[in-house]
Amino acid sequence: MHDLERICTGLADGDPAVRLGAAAACEAVFRTELEGSRADWEPVVVTLLPALMRAIGDRHKGVQVHAAECLQFLAYQSGEVTPALRQAMSDPDAWRAWGAAIVAARLGCWFPEMDGALSGAMGAEDRDVRWAAAGFSLQLGRSHPEAVSMAVAALRSENPLARKMAAYCLGAMGEYAEVESPLAERLADPDRDVRRAAILALDKLPHRSPEVKVRIAALHGDPDEFVRRTAAAVAAKV
Repeated sequence: MHDLERICTGLADGDPAVRLGAAAACEAVFRTELEGSRADWEPVVVTLLPALMRAIGDRHKGVQVHAAECLQFLAYQSGEVTPALRQAMSDPDAWRAWGAAIVAARLGCWFPEMDGALSGAMGAEDRDVRWAAAGFSLQLGRSHPEAVSMAVAALRSENPLARKMAAYCLGAMGEYAEVESPLAERLADPDRDVRRAAILALDKLPHRSPEVKVRIAALHGDPDEFVRRTAAAVAAKV
């Protein structure tokens, strides 16, 4: 128990390097305990869960990742983890909500609270976060239709980054979902990057309707050069 208390203290330290070391140590302790065939994990959960739930909102990505991996493991050991994750995904702190969504997505679960957490992450300034959120959504959409609905809703977000990423995500979701109509709406998006993403997403679909093919070809008159080039390249394949 002494090691667990030291980890808790380290996760709350003001030095990011100390927090990172504590988060890595937590994973190492879990591996040791697992190899030792520990049966009663409740004392571990009681001691570490509050600290780990704070750590998934750590601005240091390494700390957040280690904390997410620890929580993913603990979720299989205790029923207390999932309610804590759902509460964190509703947190006003979008970064902490994203950290909790990472764990839930890795567990293959879908909860209503993931809607805002994942769509918000798809509009993040950090490119890695945007693509990770889209990847999780794509994976979850295969067994959870709610993830597809979330991506469609994100396609109408006020945030152009979220709309762009949702378009790319839905283009890949076209393997298993009907998404042509919402993507076609974005061909008239006010943001040129979203229009271009919509063209590329529609190009990935197994089938496109004649009406959509015509709309893509009509973008040869788009005011943006990159959109015109993308539309011309896709139209030329028909």
